[in-house]
Amino acid sequence: MNRLLLLALAALCTCAAGCVHVRPYEREDLARPSMDPENEQAQAAFYAHVHDSREGAPGGGGVAGGGCGCN
Repeated sequence: MNRLLLLALAALCTCAAGCVHVRPYEREDLARPSMDPENEQAQAAFYAHVHDSREGAPGGGGVAGGGCGCN
């Protein structure tokens, strides 16, 4: 019985910790484009640049075919 009560109390505390009131002046930080997980084009371009620099052969990202020219 005590374990069940303790488990229920822990679950309640965990759920209550996720509820937070965001003040209007804090919303500016959350509304920045860098906070949008869907807007990752700049990061993807950077990673592609790093990959191309390490491989020594740019291109080929998402394009079917090989390097033999027989496409």
